[in-house]
Amino acid sequence: MAQESVRSHPSKEAARVGADQRRRKAGGTTSVAWSWVRRLAVWVPLIALIIWTFLPFLITLSVSFKGEGEAFANFGLIPESPSLEAYRDVIGRPGFRGAFLNSVLVGLGTTVLTLVLAVPAAYAFARFNFRGRHLLLLFALLPRLVPSLGLMIPLYSLAVALGAIDKRMTLVVVYTAMLLPLAVWLLVGFFQALPRELEEAANVDGATLWTRMRYIVMPLTFPALMTIGVLAFREAWNEFTLVLVLTTTPGKRTLPYELFLMGGIQGLRDFPAEAAFALLTVLPFILVYMRIERYVVSGITTGSAK
Repeated sequence: MAQESVRSHPSKEAARVGADQRRRKAGGTTSVAWSWVRRLAVWVPLIALIIWTFLPFLITLSVSFKGEGEAFANFGLIPESPSLEAYRDVIGRPGFRGAFLNSVLVGLGTTVLTLVLAVPAAYAFARFNFRGRHLLLLFALLPRLVPSLGLMIPLYSLAVALGAIDKRMTLVVVYTAMLLPLAVWLLVGFFQALPRELEEAANVDGATLWTRMRYIVMPLTFPALMTIGVLAFREAWNEFTLVLVLTTTPGKRTLPYELFLMGGIQGLRDFPAEAAFALLTVLPFILVYMRIERYVVSGITTGSAK
């Protein structure tokens, strides 16, 4: 009996080892499967987002190099006879040059005025304790809830009463009023993230409020200011509904309005010219953004960390 027990023991041990190996193999297979599932869960939405983002741009780029007849006959992405005729037509349009200048001036004016008003307001909300501070900060965001379409008639009536129709400064003031609540809200978070000890130390050394703002607060929040500036310029650059009611003469229109007018009085569409116009409108902003991308990303991550 002892010999039989001894002989049976190796077979049990081998069975146990085999079962362990099968479990490890099954566990390894399951781990590999879950790894692929996690990768697919990340890459499939990412690829879908890339296609969703770049496909309209590629279609617009393709149409801009086609002729007017080929745009209706050839639906492929590769033009049969690539041509720069659409770009020459757009650049040669007096309306494009004037609208481009107006968009640049209105965009820069909106950016500067938004920062000039938003920085002291946000700093006051972030650093000073006064009654109703949180309630006022909440009310400051309420205008962002009103759609621009709902503001068209009141703003038009006010601009007519003040004689402010067809003025670039009117667009700058209106765009700033629309962007100011969001800019204040974002900057409050950035200012609150700054250590108070830095300003307190400068205050002990005799620094005034302006000195602290200039040499401590502004340099440390430069990425945040750059982020707000980019948002303000982009909103002013792309705004269409308000410029539609606040301008009436060709010399005061901006690029979105001029692109809208390219449909023609009879509704005949020159799709290559419209595509070229759209790309020439977007390209300057993309080039500027590529130069300041690191500041914008730094500002966004700093705000998210807060």
